[in-house]
Amino acid sequence: MIPSGQLTGAVLAGGQSRRMGRDKATLAFEGRPLWEHQVRVLREAEADPVAIVRAPGQAPLGLPDDLRLWHDTFTDAGPLAGLQTALSQSRTLLVAVLAVDMPRIDAWWLQWLGTYCGSNIGAIATRPDGIHEPLAAIYPRSALPEISRRLETGNDHSLQTLARALMAQHLLRSVPLPACDLWRVTNWNSPADTLLSEEG
Repeated sequence: MIPSGQLTGAVLAGGQSRRMGRDKATLAFEGRPLWEHQVRVLREAEADPVAIVRAPGQAPLGLPDDLRLWHDTFTDAGPLAGLQTALSQSRTLLVAVLAVDMPRIDAWWLQWLGTYCGSNIGAIATRPDGIHEPLAAIYPRSALPEISRRLETGNDHSLQTLARALMAQHLLRSVPLPACDLWRVTNWNSPADTLLSEEG
């Protein structure tokens, strides 16, 4: 378990949402915008501070004063840019990163991953098929050089290869995700996904 005060939380909400057709951060889930729901999840997992990470120029969300807003330094680099922003702004050794479009992740998920973390090692869930879940993971701030290098060279923005590289550097621990928990990592990518979620 990560001690209180040693975990920063970051909601990545800088995507262009092309398939959704509107800003995913503003979609409603259980009566509140997705960004607000994800902030609550991070706070229930005892992340402090918590921030929203957005791309420069995105519409304001009307955030409360106690919530930080960070903007990506790198543009057109996908979620890797948001991850770099979160780690570079953090003042804690560990950062819980949560995509805004994964509403089924709850505080339990982050607490579960937290049991596998150390002061300089994060944790990432790995599906039975070997696919990692990089946008609902806990990263060490020491992963920042590897992430920044990938952005500066522009060669590889894949979060899957990043996860493997960080594991090889002993900065990230792979945690098997049971098949019975795959429902937790559902993404909202299109309007049809939101309808399916309401029906389920």
